[in-house]
Amino acid sequence: MALQAAFLTVLKELLKNRFAPHLPPLLGDGNPADRENKQISRAFSAFALQKLFDLDTMTAAKAVVDDYNDKGIDAIYYHEDEKTLYLVQSKLKASEQFQLDEAQSFLSGIDLLIDKNFEQFNQNVQNIQQQIEDALDECDIIKLIIAYSGDGISIQAKNEIQQKVQSLIDDGEEQLVLEPVIFGPEAIEEALRAENATKPINEKIQVHKFRTTSQPRYSVFGLAKVEDLIALHKKHGRALYEKNIRYFIGAGRRGVNSAIRDTLLNAPQNFMHLNNGITLVGNHVEAKSNVKSSKLSKNIEVLGLSVVNGAQTISSAAQFLEQNPEADISSAQVLVTIINTGNDDFHKQVTKARNLQNPVDLSNFAALDDNQERLRQEIALFGVDYQYRPQRQTTIGIPVITIDNLAKALACLHNDIRFPARLKSEPSQFTNSASDSYQALFTPELTGHKALNAHTAFEVIHELVTQAERGSPSPEKLVYRHCGYAIASILMKQLRSKIEGNELLDTDHVRQCLSVPFDEVRQQFADQYPVVAMGSAHHAFFKRIPDTAKLINKVWIEHQGVQQDAAVIALQGRLSPEDPYNQRLFNVLKDRAAQL
Repeated sequence: MALQAAFLTVLKELLKNRFAPHLPPLLGDGNPADRENKQISRAFSAFALQKLFDLDTMTAAKAVVDDYNDKGIDAIYYHEDEKTLYLVQSKLKASEQFQLDEAQSFLSGIDLLIDKNFEQFNQNVQNIQQQIEDALDECDIIKLIIAYSGDGISIQAKNEIQQKVQSLIDDGEEQLVLEPVIFGPEAIEEALRAENATKPINEKIQVHKFRTTSQPRYSVFGLAKVEDLIALHKKHGRALYEKNIRYFIGAGRRGVNSAIRDTLLNAPQNFMHLNNGITLVGNHVEAKSNVKSSKLSKNIEVLGLSVVNGAQTISSAAQFLEQNPEADISSAQVLVTIINTGNDDFHKQVTKARNLQNPVDLSNFAALDDNQERLRQEIALFGVDYQYRPQRQTTIGIPVITIDNLAKALACLHNDIRFPARLKSEPSQFTNSASDSYQALFTPELTGHKALNAHTAFEVIHELVTQAERGSPSPEKLVYRHCGYAIASILMKQLRSKIEGNELLDTDHVRQCLSVPFDEVRQQFADQYPVVAMGSAHHAFFKRIPDTAKLINKVWIEHQGVQQDAAVIALQGRLSPEDPYNQRLFNVLKDRAAQL
C-alpha cells in the first residue's frame, strides 16, 4: 500500500525544512512556482540515505544529484567502511507505482556511470566525478536503492531490474548486487516514527558489594551510590525511565517521596535500609572491570539501560539535591538489581511484577503496550505530546493529550453500544491494557492521525455539552451533565469520514460542522429522557447499559428521521440473550448516519 496521506504530509514538511536548504543548487531556469515541490522531491533521496545509513543531514543532502539529465540516478553515496557504492532512485508520489519507464531510466544511468561516461550526466554528477571514479575503483559492492512512497513497484519494473542487473553481472560487473535495497512506505513510516523515539541508553554503573547470577538470566545485585543514579537522571532525563510504567509524578509533601527527601536530609547513611531498592534492565549486561581500590566493586556495562522500578526514588533524590545543593549525600546508597532481559519482552514481566509490590493504578500498565509508544511517536509528528504514562508536569508550549481523554474519544467513536454507559460506570477499563474494552480501542491499526482527529472531535463535543449544561435550567441541565458520552457516540459516527480522512481536523471546523446537528441531538436527548427514564435518577440512568442503549437508539431514530423505515421498525424492541442491548439496531443506524 502507498504511504498514508497523513504521513506523506509530515514527510514533505520534514523534507522541505531539513534537507531542501542543503541540496545542491537547482540547475537550469525552471518554473519558479515549481521550485519548492522540486526541492521536496529531490530531498526524498537524502531522507532515504539518512535513515538507511544514519547520516548527518549535510552528508545526505550532498549525495543528491537529482536534476534534469540525471539519467535516472537521484543520489550517489559511497560507504567507505563497507566498500559499497549505493546508487539511488527515488519517487515521491501519493499513490502511483514505481513504473517500468522509471526502472529503465535508472538502469540506463547505472550502465553509463559504471562505464564512467560522465559527459552524459548533469553538472551535479560531474562536480563529484573524481569521488565517483574513486568509489568505482575501490568498491567491492555496488547496490541499487529504490525509494518510493507510492503503491509498490510494478511487476514490469521488477522484471526489468532483475534482467538488466543480471545481464550486467553476466557481462563482468560482478560488484553489482542483484536484489535492490527497497525503501518503501513501511520503512518510511517506521523512520518517521523513529524521529520521536527515545534513543537507547548505554552506560556503566558502579555496583559495590556486587554479586551475580547467570540462571535463568544474567543478573547483578549490590549497592549503588545515590549520587551516581542522580547523575544518570540529570544526563538522560525521562529517557532513563522509558520502560517504566510512570515518569516522575512529583515529590509532594507526604508519602514515600517526601520520606526519601527527609532521609537524604537527616540520615543519608540509612537510605539503603529505608528504601525498597532500584531495578534496572538492559538488553546486554556485563561486569567489565573492578573499581579502583576495591575488589568488591565493579563497573557494570548496561546496553539499552532503563529503570523499571525506582523512578520515584531517583527522581525525588534528584529533586532534593537540586533544592539542597549543599547537602552531603555521599554516604547514601541503594540496593540495585540489574537484569539482562535480552531483546525479548521479558522486561515487561519484570516491570509489572516489581511494580505490583507497590500501589499503582492498573491504567499505568498501558505503558507496557508497544502500541502506546508507536502512537506517541506518530502523534508527535503533528506537534502534539501524547502522554500515556503518569508524570509530574505537562510539556510547556506544546499541546498535550492524555491516554484517559484519548480513550474516551475512541470509545465514543467505537461501534459498541455498551461503551457510553461503561464510560460512566467503569471508565478505568478503557485504559486497563488487560481489558477487552482497551484492546478494542488501542489496536495496531489505530494511527496517530486518526487518534488525533478523534480526540479533536470529542473535545469539541465535550465543550458544547458543557456549554449546554451551563446555559440550561433544571431538570434539562442534569440530562446534559450526564449524557455527554451518549451524545458523542452519535455525533462522532457522523464525523467518521472526517476523522478517518486525510486532513488533520481543526477545532473551529469541527465546531462549525456540529453547530446544527449538536443542537438537534442534545434537544432530542432532553425531550426523550423523561419518557425513557420514567423518573430514574440521571446519574444512575446513564451508568446502566440497557437504559442508555435504549435512549441512544431512540434519539438516533428521531435524529435520522427513520421512524417509518421497515428495517428499523423490525429491529425495535427485538432484544435477545445474544443481543440484549439491540446492537443490531445500533449498527443499522450507524451505517446510515449522514456524514457531516
